[in-house]
Amino acid sequence: MKLIIENNTQSFANSASEITDVLATIQKILKEENLELSHLIIDGVAVYLDYEAYLNDHIETVKEIVVETQQLKPLIEDTLGSAFNYISNATTILKALAEAFYQAPRPDTWNSLADLFEGIGWLLNTMNRIDQIEQLNQYVQNYDIWNEYVQIVKGLNVLLPELEQAMVNRDHVLIGDLILYEISPIFEAAEDKLRFFVPAGGQYVS
Repeated sequence: MKLIIENNTQSFANSASEITDVLATIQKILKEENLELSHLIIDGVAVYLDYEAYLNDHIETVKEIVVETQQLKPLIEDTLGSAFNYISNATTILKALAEAFYQAPRPDTWNSLADLFEGIGWLLNTMNRIDQIEQLNQYVQNYDIWNEYVQIVKGLNVLLPELEQAMVNRDHVLIGDLILYEISPIFEAAEDKLRFFVPAGGQYVS
């Protein structure tokens, strides 16, 4: 089977023992070329997750693995722009969401809380992925402000288990307090930091 990544083509045997080497080769070239993996196209099929499992299931018939990549700098800029847009939109509804839990939350209120919980998870995941990039200072405009943003967003790690438990217990007052007095200030502080990474004037458009 052939592995094609950028202008590099390598051949591997169709053996399960080769899968580790294939994936290691991909990571090595990505690191050398300052690229980020988007997905794999394996014999014409786009695969976005569980590459090892997919290759294990099809190893005997795989002919070609094409690695789709993204340049790091525009990927980081797009991700930070999306984070800025999400946080900006969220900060306008957090107070109303908290007030809804102080009253009698309706089904749509719980749905909004689930969306918030998912959004916080996305913020933490993207922050961690970007922060692990080697020589990140070459790709962000202000590395000191980026580190301040990281410390702010990490505060959400402490709140997630407490929010999740409050959701399980249906503790409406605690949920309202967490949103209004804990999450909202973090979002506002994070928004202030992200302004340094988006075009002047506010809303980011990719």
